[in-house]
Amino acid sequence: MGVVAALSVWFLLMVWLAHMAAGQRFSPQRVAFVCTFLYAMHYATALEIEEKRCAPLPRVVIGCWQLLERDNSRDAAVRTLEAYAAAGFTAFDTADIYGPSESILGAFREAHDGPLTFHTKYVTQDSSKANAVAVNKQSRKSLRVESLDLVQFHWWDFSDGAYVEAAKHLVDLRTKGFIGEVAACNFDAKHLETLLDAGVPLVANQVQYSLLDRRPENGVIALATKRGLQLTCFGTAAGGWLSDKYLGAPEPTRSDVSKGTVSLRMYKSSLDAWGPWSLFQELLKTLRAVGDELDASIAAVAVAWVLDALDRSCGGSVILGVRDASHLDDHVRARDLALDDMHRAAIRAVLDKGAAPRGDIWSRERG
Repeated sequence: MGVVAALSVWFLLMVWLAHMAAGQRFSPQRVAFVCTFLYAMHYATALEIEEKRCAPLPRVVIGCWQLLERDNSRDAAVRTLEAYAAAGFTAFDTADIYGPSESILGAFREAHDGPLTFHTKYVTQDSSKANAVAVNKQSRKSLRVESLDLVQFHWWDFSDGAYVEAAKHLVDLRTKGFIGEVAACNFDAKHLETLLDAGVPLVANQVQYSLLDRRPENGVIALATKRGLQLTCFGTAAGGWLSDKYLGAPEPTRSDVSKGTVSLRMYKSSLDAWGPWSLFQELLKTLRAVGDELDASIAAVAVAWVLDALDRSCGGSVILGVRDASHLDDHVRARDLALDDMHRAAIRAVLDKGAAPRGDIWSRERG
């Protein structure tokens, strides 16, 4: 029950008690009025709650940041996306700054027979309307659509408070039909709440969240739950660290890491911030034990852990980045995996041995 409805019920109850104390009775007309009033308040509250909730996001979104990292063929990239669509993955994440990613998805849309959803981004430090309009126009052209399904807004430097103005340009584009929904990207709790209080109708916030990086638990999940937002989470397998490949392996040297993928280099700092390599091995062994029970890989269990955390809080999606279709079967398994209380407890016991999450969303990356 909403606040308005609750206060209304309290007021009517006080009136009724006053009448009873005075030995008076409600007439049938008054009873009918009270019942009608209470029903109206209940209906208004239901509308209020419904307004705060956005439609559930797809459980898994396919990330298209590194589509050409292994194979520089755009045709091969489209075939990868087709393979994922055939397996039931029809939502894809991209950005205006991801090189040719948007245009590859546009070609994919032209070739694909069936509904697709594309989540793109507006990544900027320019609060001008002209910039928002220009980037929107280019994204629509690249994706070959009249309206962008979802635009996630990323602002580099919060010391410049013009991010509210920049976000409102997206709201204006939404009003004009050029954007379906507006979301945030890498916003911490403080600045996310500022956007919401300014009237920006956000439906989600894209954040980094994994067993090795639990910073969303330091405020953003609580805020999202309170304000009716969902989270879309990337880095759920920590760029490949949370995988069977590293179970029982010696810790890579700094030189080894520097020769790895962009994702591997990026997420090593999250691993180091959580705990030493020996503790990481204990976590991998625990995930392997859970995976043995569920017939799943370590990576699939790690992804399922994030999905489970979202299911029990604000709701949302995981973003699984792809370069080709080599992990397709594993991604299908992760999507359908369900953890139980014993699995959660076993994983939590190891997590608690490491450092508690420090800072808020992207606090370490922003400097």
